[in-house]
Amino acid sequence: MSSRLLIGFALLISFAVAAAEELPVRDPMRPFTAVQAVGGDANPAAAGPRFVLTAVLLAAERRVAVVNGEPRLLGDTVAGAKIVAIEANAVRLQEGGNELVIPLGRRAQVRSVVVQGETVP
Repeated sequence: MSSRLLIGFALLISFAVAAAEELPVRDPMRPFTAVQAVGGDANPAAAGPRFVLTAVLLAAERRVAVVNGEPRLLGDTVAGAKIVAIEANAVRLQEGGNELVIPLGRRAQVRSVVVQGETVP
């Protein structure tokens, strides 16, 4: 009886291991990525936002923002835009004459930069 139980237990474990090897394992801390539709949509607006803020870490000695899936510091460049401020719920980027505000979990907002009382186009 005990040999049958041991063989049954061994078969059960081998089936569980085989089933576990077939399942893909996804890192739960990795952000989701966009999947391009079949046929390749050429419209860049349909591809999704250019900047995505997924996390912000504020500490006494540094501020870190996870932009487009990568940790970034103040002064770093992301897709041609420079990070000028890291706040609790947003990141501010400078690109050309515009300031982009990337809110945590929402779409970016574009603002014109005001220099010496005039709006820079």
